Amino acid sequence: MDDNRGLSAPVTLPTARIEQREDVAFSSEFGDVYHPASGALAQARHVFLAGNELPRRWAGRESFTVLETGFGLGLNFLATWQAWRDDPARCARLHFVSVEGTPVAREALAAALARFEGLAPLARALLQAYPPPLAGFHRVHFDGGRVALTLLLGDAREALTQFVGRADALYLDGFAPARNASIWTPEVIRELARIARPGATLASWTVAGGVRSALADAGFRVDKRPGLPPKREMLAGYRDGTESTASSRTGRTALVVGGGLAGTLVAGQLAARDWGVVVADTRPAPSSAEVGLVRPIVNLRDALNAQASRSAFLYALQHYRALQHDGFHLQWSRCGVLQLAAGEDEAARFEAIVRTQGYPASVLQFVDAQGARELARREVRGAGWWFPSGAVVTPVSLALATAARAGERLARRWNGRVERLERTGGTWRAWNEAGELMGEAPVVVVANAADAARLVPEARLRLARVRGQVTYVPPDPARRMEIVVSGSGYVAPLPQGGHCIGATYQHDDADERVRAHDHRENLERAETMLPGFTHGLVPRELAGWAGLRTTVPDRLPVIGLSSLEGLAFATGLGSRGLLWGPLGAELVASELSDEPLPLPRDLAGAVSPRRFLS
Repeated sequence: MDDNRGLSAPVTLPTARIEQREDVAFSSEFGDVYHPASGALAQARHVFLAGNELPRRWAGRESFTVLETGFGLGLNFLATWQAWRDDPARCARLHFVSVEGTPVAREALAAALARFEGLAPLARALLQAYPPPLAGFHRVHFDGGRVALTLLLGDAREALTQFVGRADALYLDGFAPARNASIWTPEVIRELARIARPGATLASWTVAGGVRSALADAGFRVDKRPGLPPKREMLAGYRDGTESTASSRTGRTALVVGGGLAGTLVAGQLAARDWGVVVADTRPAPSSAEVGLVRPIVNLRDALNAQASRSAFLYALQHYRALQHDGFHLQWSRCGVLQLAAGEDEAARFEAIVRTQGYPASVLQFVDAQGARELARREVRGAGWWFPSGAVVTPVSLALATAARAGERLARRWNGRVERLERTGGTWRAWNEAGELMGEAPVVVVANAADAARLVPEARLRLARVRGQVTYVPPDPARRMEIVVSGSGYVAPLPQGGHCIGATYQHDDADERVRAHDHRENLERAETMLPGFTHGLVPRELAGWAGLRTTVPDRLPVIGLSSLEGLAFATGLGSRGLLWGPLGAELVASELSDEPLPLPRDLAGAVSPRRFLS
């Protein structure tokens, strides 16, 4: 009998095998070089930048998107980023989207980029944010969010089919068509034509006849130009149509209903794009537990929620790291999360999932009971999953840091609950119970938790309120534990010492008072995971927090544009707001700003509020 029935395929891509041959990086798989002997940066600047008339074409633009086939060593990205930095007339935001089927491992990439001293600061930033080789879409930001790199890791045709966005310039790179035919097929080129805006340009170092014919058939006009020696020729062209360069860097405004975590994060991502944002809610600060967990979802069939959570997890980590790096006070720690199996059967399933799905050790490992004890440094109930990069975050500090980064672009109105929304003449208006106008804008983002269903009934959202209570345990040397242990609830370290134990999960209970009975329930679950951990604790003597979470039957958040013009949602994050929140905010801001989406089409559709209308 096959013990792996029902398990999904590996989620990790094979990484490239690179040999250094004199001054050239060589691919063993494809039998070709990553860059010409005459110089990788010279090729990037002569073929791809000059071939696409950059930086001239991005001058004064709000946003400009480059789409590349074949990320390789990232040299085209680094050269483009450097040119953007050096250009005083640069676009406000640069998107660089690149497809890669055989990514270079971080260590090999660091060794290859070490040879390019002129790019050292940019290369260090890239290496710090470079994702593990997990299949899917990965977005990272640089220069305070003004430069976004989106890596589409996987088969080129499949990835491009899933890509939602338009490109202003195309870099057709990758290994030679004779060596890597799959990236030059007519199917791939037709996808590039779909993505290219009217008037978009393209450039490539290859002038192969098959490539030229496929481009012409797809609607591109191409011609040969002088190449970078020793190549005599290169290819340049454009997509039929008139290029639209009209865009404004000012005047975009949005109203966000709900000042909790979801609404604050959306407001922050819009403000990062120079939107003016008004947040309307009943209280000046979000109510939340002192800490929350950040770890991806893993399951047997690698379902949609697991796939989306990988991108969300990696994005959240780099978002929190960037806030801290930029000097905003965020309380968080990548302490690691240990998820214990409930028994031997579940432990066997945990082990099989890790083995067959092939997660990188930096993301997920299976540990036996002894390994789990060593990680926790105390007795635990058995084996489990270890998420080395799992983190804890203080939600209130995240809200404050987000608002501080947004600065004057973010305004807050705390004059009551939004009672109704109405749209007239292209403007959304929000009114409170007293009939007072709380805000108006062409765009509204509804992020007021379960109340979103009442406020916009035509969206037919299926939202529920679930009560949750956490328990705070004071510091005690006998209970010292620096990692998070989860499984039957969780035990997480608090920034000031002690631990947070959570959380209860109670439907049809709107009581937000802290109850001794629920403390007892939390302690009992913690004791099943960590025998002896709760010894001496008296439930009625402990502090805690209680609140309501918004859940969805399919366990996916509700994020994105609705069917109503100018209205988006960000709700239904459940108990995973710190996981879904940052990427969800980026998704909403990208849709509203007509920028490339950070998720594949299928996954963006899976979290879309429009799914309730089908």
